[in-house]
Amino acid sequence: MRAYLRLKNSLLFVAAGSLTGCSVYLPLQTSAPLLHDKGEAEVVGSAYLSGRLEGSVAYSPLQHVLVRAAGGLRPDNRDSTYSRSRQWEAGAGGYYYIKEQWLIGGLLGYGYGQGERRYQKTRLTAAFIIPYPTAGSTVAYHSRFHKLFGEAYIAHDAGWTTFGAACRLSQVAFASLTNHGVPVPLRRMTRLEPMLFMRFGGPGRLPWLQGQVATSVSVSPEGRSRSLNPEIRDNKEGRLFTTLGLVIYPHLFREYAGRSR
Repeated sequence: MRAYLRLKNSLLFVAAGSLTGCSVYLPLQTSAPLLHDKGEAEVVGSAYLSGRLEGSVAYSPLQHVLVRAAGGLRPDNRDSTYSRSRQWEAGAGGYYYIKEQWLIGGLLGYGYGQGERRYQKTRLTAAFIIPYPTAGSTVAYHSRFHKLFGEAYIAHDAGWTTFGAACRLSQVAFASLTNHGVPVPLRRMTRLEPMLFMRFGGPGRLPWLQGQVATSVSVSPEGRSRSLNPEIRDNKEGRLFTTLGLVIYPHLFREYAGRSR
């Protein structure tokens, strides 16, 4: 019964966090480069439902070896309530193709980012949330952070569609985290970030182009509820992210040009 209640509360935390958006930390989405051979590359552009934009490039310089770079941006020109972020990351790893249908891979990497988040507190009355004592006041977070991460992924090629899952573990270290310029006592945190995705398209007239839908969660295994400090609770909240994107495979341009002749 306790395990059930704990799971229920965790899911409610994620749902509440995805709606309220208190955390200033907005991670880049976990990756899953679908590269099969030396010389292959993929370029991905994604948009979050919140309006945040993200792009990445992955390349295989050697058989079973890949390198990847990614960046994200969320501009927001509003003065009273806003959420802004800029970040980048780079990683290297490997991949292995099994029986022409299954692809497994993994990456290790480093990232840097900064973000700003300003909003008005609202009092939540659900029993599992400790309400702010000063509901209605304004929060203005500013952060700069570094992170180390490792991730693994698996994908199944079913022809016109590809389904897959990935999971990232990130160690985030804040170089600066303040609220109205006053330091917040949170120096580092661990984030677990699983993702499910589907790609569709490819074979046919445009073999170099696919669409992608991905949903991921970013949670703190350390437990958001362990701290009574509302600022720490804000920045350890769980978040749900959904993106829509396009994937381009530049190495297939030559194949497409040959078919078009």
